[in-house]
Amino acid sequence: MKTLALVLSLLVVSMAVSPAFAVIQTLQTDKMAYKKGDKITFSGTTDSEHANKMVSIKIYGPNGQFVTLLGGTSDSDGILKINPVDTSLEKYSTKFAQKGVYNATAFYDAEPNYKGKFTLFDYSADGSPVSPSAADLMKGKSSTTTTPTTPTTPTTPTTPTTPPLQPPTTEPPKTETPKTEEPKTTEPEPQEKPKTVIPGFPDPKKDPQTYVDRYKNEPAFKEWFDRYFPGESIYDVVGLPDPAKTPATVPGFPDPSKDPQTYVDRYNSDLAFKEWFDRYFPGQTIYEVVGLPEPQPIVGVCGEGTVLQDGVCVVEQKSGGGCLVATAAYGTELAPQVQNLRELRDGMLYRTNFGSAFMDGFNAFYYSFSPAVADWERQSPLFKEATKAALTPLLSSLSILNYANIDSEQELLGYGIGVILLNIGMYFALPAFVILKIRKRLA
Repeated sequence: MKTLALVLSLLVVSMAVSPAFAVIQTLQTDKMAYKKGDKITFSGTTDSEHANKMVSIKIYGPNGQFVTLLGGTSDSDGILKINPVDTSLEKYSTKFAQKGVYNATAFYDAEPNYKGKFTLFDYSADGSPVSPSAADLMKGKSSTTTTPTTPTTPTTPTTPTTPPLQPPTTEPPKTETPKTEEPKTTEPEPQEKPKTVIPGFPDPKKDPQTYVDRYKNEPAFKEWFDRYFPGESIYDVVGLPDPAKTPATVPGFPDPSKDPQTYVDRYNSDLAFKEWFDRYFPGQTIYEVVGLPEPQPIVGVCGEGTVLQDGVCVVEQKSGGGCLVATAAYGTELAPQVQNLRELRDGMLYRTNFGSAFMDGFNAFYYSFSPAVADWERQSPLFKEATKAALTPLLSSLSILNYANIDSEQELLGYGIGVILLNIGMYFALPAFVILKIRKRLA
């Protein structure tokens, strides 16, 4: 009965502050009750004047707490296209943790005075029935608009139709806190109060982060908010995740249109991407963020070029780091060309003092630009093919060292200087000679 009274009071408040127009004509879910693992699918229609507009849906839990925000559009025919909620994903299953009736309210991002249209649905993780159910509450809502209450039935107070003042820009509002009557009840324990609702706040056209910044930096705004929203968090009211309660998120990552395994492969092979991920998602694994199950430990010995790490075979990371440009050009660290470069570096150069000193200086120069070049290769297939063609002479010349019998520092120095001069000739002297010949012919 408490839940029924709370939801009915919210319904009455929403009807009292609703504007005179209803641009979202219908809103419904494909079912009235869901359990963990189901997809919650929304559909609806708008009038012709509000077609082709951005539409959002806010979902609130049984106690009025904010659960999640969905995005969508209204197409040219006025049909709502809303992204469904897949409760099998961990990021949603943790939010839909409470059994009860949930409220989904659709509104326009560009209509700050339009309070939206709502629908109700049941949710319980194990699929057990909810009482009272969403269907019962919807019937109760319709009856409250047609049947007058009897004198013996306790009534729920409604919010005054005059909206409270909006938050100040520079100084706090000079008004007293509006008083609300406590509903009479025969229950010994107190009822939970409905959450404060101020029409037009927060403004859906504004970035919610601006309200968070004002709350942290403007004492007048903070005092106003704490007075009108006692016991509530600024993050919950404006619809943002509280960083103290929720794990870090990056908008647009991971991209739902991409295969999650590509992110795992990139994390294991791309050092720059791994550093970015670890910085923005501390304490989380790549599998948790992209929604893939953790791999089971592999019993036995890993194959060539891989090592056992945390029970999983991953690409071996050598002390000198990976060749980012070649790896991006050939698509994987296991490509023969990349393996040859790694064997030359670890099997020959790092075994001598001269080679180690050369690689230390080369790495300082190489890793100052190679992450950016590797990103360009992944973004542009044409640039990737051009880089692959440019690497071919270098790889061919370095392969000479694999057939050389090098047993001393002096031999390595001699062969190294020879290979360097050969590459200077191929990349600089030969093109310069060809250009001069062409200019003489044209002169």
